Amino acid sequence: MNYLEWSQEYIETAEKLQKVITLLKQKRKKSPLANKKEIDAKLSMYRACYGECVQTAAHLKQRHKEVA
Repeated sequence: MNYLEWSQEYIETAEKLQKVITLLKQKRKKSPLANKKEIDAKLSMYRACYGECVQTAAHLKQRHKEVA
């Protein structure tokens, strides 16, 4: 198993999630108050996923160093 490649995949996914987060933040600024709560819920979910991807990528990268 190549932990470094796997780690890179998680980093790429995190980057995609960050782009979505940025777009949602921009959308939130232009949205009426009624939609902001829905966007906030989505932002919360995407931020959690982003954090998990970054953490998992770091863990896999460390595992690669230990195995190599």
